Amino acid sequence: MNNRNEELAQEAVEAFKNTISAEARAQITDTEYTELAQIILEALQVQMSEAVELVKGLERSLEERAGRREMGL
Repeated sequence: MNNRNEELAQEAVEAFKNTISAEARAQITDTEYTELAQIILEALQVQMSEAVELVKGLERSLEERAGRREMGL
């Protein structure tokens, strides 16, 4: 999963590069592009963590409902 996030971050950087002029690209260093990819990667990881927590909450809720039905409630 982490590799996929890294790929997505790099794809976002490449898409960004394609939207700016050649002059602007020349002003941005490889280090800055790397930093941008890292920022994007971190944002993706935060979103993934939040999604995991939502799924865990849903799982708990479903388990609670299933338990109530088994008890005839």
